[in-house]
Amino acid sequence: MKSMKTFASLCCLATAVAACSTSGGGSTSAAAADKVLTLAAAGQGPAKAAVAAFEKANPGVTVKTIYTEDDAAYQQQIRTQLASGTAPDVFRMWPGGGNTMAVRDLGKDGMLMDLSGEGWAGGLSADLKAVTSDPAGKVVAVPVTIGAIGAVWNDQALRASGLAKPTTWPEVLKFCKDAKAKSVVAFGLGLKSAWVTQLVPYALTASLVYGPNPGFTQQQKEGKATFAASEWKQALEKYLRMREEGCFNDSPNGVGYDEQMQMFGQGKALGVVHVLSAVQSALKYGAQGTTFSMTPFPATDSADGTYLPVSVGIVYGVNAKAKNPALARKFMEFLASPEGQALYATVSGSSPALSAASFKADALQQPVLDAVKAGRSTAYPDQGWPNPKVQQEHLTSIQELFNGTVDVPTVLTRMDKAFAAAK
Repeated sequence: MKSMKTFASLCCLATAVAACSTSGGGSTSAAAADKVLTLAAAGQGPAKAAVAAFEKANPGVTVKTIYTEDDAAYQQQIRTQLASGTAPDVFRMWPGGGNTMAVRDLGKDGMLMDLSGEGWAGGLSADLKAVTSDPAGKVVAVPVTIGAIGAVWNDQALRASGLAKPTTWPEVLKFCKDAKAKSVVAFGLGLKSAWVTQLVPYALTASLVYGPNPGFTQQQKEGKATFAASEWKQALEKYLRMREEGCFNDSPNGVGYDEQMQMFGQGKALGVVHVLSAVQSALKYGAQGTTFSMTPFPATDSADGTYLPVSVGIVYGVNAKAKNPALARKFMEFLASPEGQALYATVSGSSPALSAASFKADALQQPVLDAVKAGRSTAYPDQGWPNPKVQQEHLTSIQELFNGTVDVPTVLTRMDKAFAAAK
């Protein structure tokens, strides 16, 4: 999921992780082999903070790291390295299924270490085990954060506009019209980064599909439901309606994630429909003192009908062929600890997946906790999809939809075919 400048060249990792280390641990040339861990992550900030804390808690340990902000490139590169035996010991993954670097897909191919015997693994809830286990039921990932997709707001820009956060679908359209009249973008959108294409549909289908019918994906697997014959059609039509009503910046297919976050952070866009962790990217573009908040994104005529997509966001796993399996397990233990959970969640702008008493929810995270408590949350759709083909079709088809080269029925028919082929 991102199209920001790569912090360090991914190609380095395939040849010599040590040569492109970005860890703050200093010189590692003399480090003993059993004290060196290699790690890769999509997204630098929270992983870097976790690495620094781990090194501090384990004197003499060095973590050689590489980061990238481009999820698609990261997924492709780590997948290639796993196949060739050059992957790092530890790496960030995606929960459940849905893409080639998701837990079930990597686990199915035997690329992940079995972590079922770890102390923290025994305490996972059934829901957490469902998205951190391989098809054989073995826990192969530690859940680190809980994320959500909602309407994220630049508080200062919104206040300056004099507009109120919409709570119903008609209010969304009016909000867009009023923002346009003030010569400001209502919702920044960067579809050049393919992973961003899914966020608005996921926000809309939470209220239109998965909230009212939590069993929808299972019905698809049983051949009793399809994308094309469901409220997914209404969701994509509303996505286009937002474009027609001027809710987004011009030419979103030509705008990448980094540009989207720049626009948002600087207040040129009042909001974005996004994962909450995106705030960490927007912050670097905002003036000192810029703050952000979140509200569930409405899709119906009633505020009571709004659901929030909430899911395990970030998970980490261990290479089945790790060079230092013992140290990798120790890092997993740190990530599962209350300290590791609170640290990673705070820096990433998320909530912790496991118990972390020191974590304090803010204006971004409290609505997530409230939605879960009220039973107004749904899982991300792709986590239940049978394999990555459905999401891949979704991402590319949305870009074509915004280019005007396909229509909504075509997009949904493609997704149905991918779903059927993957069963």
